[in-house]
Amino acid sequence: MSRRAKILAGVAGALAGAAAGAGAFWALTGPFTNPDQRVGAWTTNGAVGQELQGPYSRARVALYGIWGLPPTETLYFVATKDAAGAVLDRRCVYAVEGGALPTRWWGVTLYRDGFYIANPADRYSWTMTDTRIGPDGRWTLTLAPSGEGQNRLTFGPQDGRFQLLLRLYQPNPGVAEHRETVPVPTVRKVAC
Repeated sequence: MSRRAKILAGVAGALAGAAAGAGAFWALTGPFTNPDQRVGAWTTNGAVGQELQGPYSRARVALYGIWGLPPTETLYFVATKDAAGAVLDRRCVYAVEGGALPTRWWGVTLYRDGFYIANPADRYSWTMTDTRIGPDGRWTLTLAPSGEGQNRLTFGPQDGRFQLLLRLYQPNPGVAEHRETVPVPTVRKVAC
């Protein structure tokens, strides 16, 4: 094979590889996937727990959770940042403020790197049955570096990737199709 033929073969191979890579990228991120949907400081993905779930969603569920239930059973909302867009920081105090949610039952859990955070109170989440809710239906959870108390979750002494997970169990009819209307809690930085 001549030098010119080798160069042409190399260029053709590089073009074919680039085309294959672009095709794979389009297939994984294009119209056949289900991107995250933003709702306030939270994100949600309508494909979790369904057959149409894309490869990135499947990988995330496999890494951070065991089995995603279908949207008729549970809706998942994740917050890794506060309302101002800053990443959750274990040195800061946050107020997670919400009200009535369109579901039969809800819970909020704080994770570090996808796992529960060890704390003296053995408290990993708050739910609508154990959260102190005011007469107006409003409630506030406190995220803080340490300590115990009513409606309080702690970051603990280690750095990591922190995330809040809001689960709506048995959401009201039609909510799964209109997640953007869910009145998700506000994640507000109080002090740092």
